[in-house]
Amino acid sequence: MEFRLLGPLEVRRDSEVLGLGPPMRRALLLRLLLENGHTVGVERLCDDLWNGRPPPSAVSSVHAHISRLRATLEPGRGRQKPPRVLRSTPTGYALSFPPELLDSVRFERSVRQAQTLADAGRVGEALQEIERALAMWRGTPLVDARDHHFVEGESGRLQDLKLSAEELRTALLLQESRIIEAITSAERLVERDPLREASWVVLMRALYFAGRPAEALRRYEEVRALLARDLGLEPGPKLRETHMAVLRHDTVSLRPPRHRGQVAARSVPPERPVGARPDLPGREWELGRLCELLRQAATGRAGWAVVSGEPGVGKTRIAEEVARQASGTGWQVLRIWCAEESYPGARVPDPQLRRLDGQLRKLAENPCVTGPTLCVVEDVHLASDDVRGLLVTCARTLREAPLAVVCTVADESGPATERFLAELAGRGADVIPLAPLTEDAVRRVVSAATDGPVPEDTARRLHALSGGNPFLLHQVLTHSRYLGAALHSDSSWSRVPPAVRSVVRARLAELSPAARQVVDRAAVIGDRPDMRLVARLARMPLEEVLRLADQAVAVRLLAWSEVSPPYDGQGYHFPAGVLRRAVLGELSPARRRTLHADADAVTA
Repeated sequence: MEFRLLGPLEVRRDSEVLGLGPPMRRALLLRLLLENGHTVGVERLCDDLWNGRPPPSAVSSVHAHISRLRATLEPGRGRQKPPRVLRSTPTGYALSFPPELLDSVRFERSVRQAQTLADAGRVGEALQEIERALAMWRGTPLVDARDHHFVEGESGRLQDLKLSAEELRTALLLQESRIIEAITSAERLVERDPLREASWVVLMRALYFAGRPAEALRRYEEVRALLARDLGLEPGPKLRETHMAVLRHDTVSLRPPRHRGQVAARSVPPERPVGARPDLPGREWELGRLCELLRQAATGRAGWAVVSGEPGVGKTRIAEEVARQASGTGWQVLRIWCAEESYPGARVPDPQLRRLDGQLRKLAENPCVTGPTLCVVEDVHLASDDVRGLLVTCARTLREAPLAVVCTVADESGPATERFLAELAGRGADVIPLAPLTEDAVRRVVSAATDGPVPEDTARRLHALSGGNPFLLHQVLTHSRYLGAALHSDSSWSRVPPAVRSVVRARLAELSPAARQVVDRAAVIGDRPDMRLVARLARMPLEEVLRLADQAVAVRLLAWSEVSPPYDGQGYHFPAGVLRRAVLGELSPARRRTLHADADAVTA
């Protein structure tokens, strides 16, 4: 048996439509059907069927109609058999049937299923499901009891649900680029319920993508005047946002929201980094967070990450590894290298900027076709305002798309970059600072490079030489002659790796002559120089030495860490032993001997 409420009441047994009799009997059956199997008392039935004014004969009339309904619903039931469908209870009557026999129940389930499919990105299947659901409607629901108060709430609820289903269908048509059908559907919606703002939003979007933005703006003015006249209200937030998006030609905001799960399973990165290369020990946690970012983006929620740290700490290397893993799982990978904008003509080259802008626009307009995309922007602190502006606009508007953006940035990168990073952080970007490698991570790096075990004292020495900085460690490891000297001798100053020497020379060039004197004397004293001793060697007040030491901290020749108890600048140190050796290597042999002699005399 099947009960149909979405239109004139029908009861079907197999393919036969049952005759239900006069209007009062049909209203009685509807009243029982709406209780979903619960008992309704006879007095309540009388009140509902006669709208609170039952006549004296109401009870006997209800009993008579019940008897006729039983004969219709269960023909051939003998008098000795208890009724199975329309049951009597001590307090009244109840219909006993599985809920799925009601077309209204099946309709609601189908609408939920369509929404689930849409949320999973299966737009075509969702559209088919919602159209099957809407096909169940044959007219006004519960129309046989339209004069009875008991149907008002349920009838209104079902009609609202139908409107929501039609809005979903219209949005799905728009996602499928069936623009004309979407416009026709939206026009019917606003004609049926002119005060329903959600329908106007869908209509304006469809008109815009049909190349009719002026008409979309005209329809906004129409609904704004209608709301003011009939309700004394201004348009709601969603309608205002759509209006502004049309004015700005913001196609990202005007597209229907992209739902989760629109990317094939093959595009979702693995739970843990796989195939990580052996020179990335100590970065497992950071790689895990970036892989989580990719997994989030693969569900259709755009994700952002900022990888920060000092020069040489491995920002580019970890971005390369994430790009490699994304590319291996079917992602499109776009990489942009920013240039120092203070140099004439050295902004991000126009072709790269156009490529970035074009890829983001394609992703916004049709993410199902574009697929999951990873965008890596290197050295954002060197980016032009154009690039930063484009990225901020993307973060603000492209929120529901299979997009992951990873930016790398140096520490202490300037006010403009800090404002940019604050904007990203406010929008949920994951900030991942890269710290120097631990001694254990250095041991594993060296073990992978030498294909053998590394003694603890060797790992400790290399950690001190590099300060856990992957760039410095790599330079040490790629100069095997220096590696041997570093492990067994402190006298081979000339074997500082050339790249490290160049870095140190560039940093020394940024110092004032007085600050250079402080750094030279600090290098002679040791990796953790006592600034009181440096002040005596330089014949300067301690306060002046500390001020000049801060210049060296700013260019990363010295570092500062709190000590307990702190006194007289004891926390200054060279962040890597190889940097100190490079500073000493820049001194002439005579100058170096003189400074060593002065230090010995002061400490004697």
